[in-house]
Amino acid sequence: MTGMSGYYITRALISVALGALLALAGLPWWGALLTSVGTFAFFLWVPSSGRYVVHPELGATAMRHDERTKTIRDRAARNAFIVTMLAVAGVTVYFGLITPADVPTTILSLILALGTLTYFVSDFLLRRS
Repeated sequence: MTGMSGYYITRALISVALGALLALAGLPWWGALLTSVGTFAFFLWVPSSGRYVVHPELGATAMRHDERTKTIRDRAARNAFIVTMLAVAGVTVYFGLITPADVPTTILSLILALGTLTYFVSDFLLRRS
């Protein structure tokens, strides 16, 4: 196998194995098939995503992180952490001092979603620069 063919073959096998496992676990056949196709589509997108440095000569392990991708990932994580902590602080002040009450779990779920969204948006914007 030359170039990226080893990577694609191993990722196709992983996608099929995931679909088979989900089908055996009770997911309808069409759900397992969609999951396999979606997983393989993700693996096809990853080499061109800019998240990894691609080394085709390494075959199945062609994806590597370099200093730039590590720095971007760390900055995006820092930004998400800061936004999440500021949101938690705001909720603590509001539900602790202004309106003493228990914090609804919906608010906590929204804070987690905000942190996740911040990570991915920050990661996307940092990769574009």
